[in-house]
Amino acid sequence: MITQRTLSSRIWGLDWGCHLPWSFGDATVTAGSFPEALSFVGDHYADIFGSGKDSGFLSDPFTEAKRRFGDEMDVLLIRADRQVVGLLIAHPLDWTTYYMRSVAILPQYRERKLFAQMVERCFAPLLAVGVERVEGETAPTNTVMMRALTGLGFLVTSTANSERWGATVRFTKFLREEAGSVFAERFCRTPPARGRPVASSSAPERSPP
Repeated sequence: MITQRTLSSRIWGLDWGCHLPWSFGDATVTAGSFPEALSFVGDHYADIFGSGKDSGFLSDPFTEAKRRFGDEMDVLLIRADRQVVGLLIAHPLDWTTYYMRSVAILPQYRERKLFAQMVERCFAPLLAVGVERVEGETAPTNTVMMRALTGLGFLVTSTANSERWGATVRFTKFLREEAGSVFAERFCRTPPARGRPVASSSAPERSPP
């Protein structure tokens, strides 16, 4: 039974509450709500990301539209030591793409690879409902997240600059092999060299003059 009418539940019939909780050692991943996510954001995001009013980018005020959009999103909470230590906020980007809008974990828990384990467990339920790719963005200076996404098999698929987030790198994890093969064929393979052909090593030697 679907417990919360999120965008994922309406488009794909996906209710994370039916798959959770997940346990990784003494840490547990559970389904959460947008208000719970906001509490973690308010308590920790400025320290984790160094963001705030002095970030140099356009501020994003909390409006009723933002609240309604937040209620549509999926929230997965990582709990350890009787507190929320990390989260994933995500939602459908279109009918075959799942977008990780925000991911964060407290610095003292990063060495336990909780983020990687949580995201990896998401792949099978998403693929089962027809999702072909998972996407997310991070600042190029966020080397921790860059390494984590690369380690999970995400590929860099684009970059962008905005007045809200600055420079960002888009990562994509192809859940369907065909989609990944098309991307690799179009953008990752080196085309054959043009111009004069290189002489074969089996070509006959020229006689000395």
